[in-house]
Amino acid sequence: MRAVDTFSHLTMLKTEHNGNMQQTLLTSEQYRNLTKKIILSIEKRHRIVPINSLKSMKYFLKSPIYITLEYEKGKVIAGFDDIEAFSYADTESEAVSQLCEEIIQIYEDMTEDRANLGSLPAKWLLYLEEIIGCR
Repeated sequence: MRAVDTFSHLTMLKTEHNGNMQQTLLTSEQYRNLTKKIILSIEKRHRIVPINSLKSMKYFLKSPIYITLEYEKGKVIAGFDDIEAFSYADTESEAVSQLCEEIIQIYEDMTEDRANLGSLPAKWLLYLEEIIGCR
C-alpha cells in the first residue's frame, strides 16, 4: 500500500461516521503511533541532501544545492527538481554523479541555444547561471 493510500486509509480508520454520530476506531495513542510509522516509512525511501560539487573540472557550484534521493525497487533516483533533472542508478554515488553530469549537460545546452529557449527553460538558465561558475 502506498503512503498516500495508507494515509487515506488511516483517516478513514480514525473516524467512522454513523449518521450524525462519530465513532473512534483508533485511540489517540494508536493514531499517533501509526502516523509515526507511516512518516518513518516515507523517510526511508526519500531524502533531501546537499551537494557541494558538480564533480567537474570545468564547472563548480557557487553554493550548495539540494537534491532528492528516492529508493525504489532496488534503484536510486536522484533529482534536482528546480530544473527537472533526474538520474537513475544502482547506488547513491552513481545516481549523484549522473545527476551532476545531467545538470552540466542541461546548462551547456541551454547556454548554447539561449535565443530559442521558452520561458521556463530561460528561468532555469538564469537560476543555473546564479549557482554554476566556470573554472
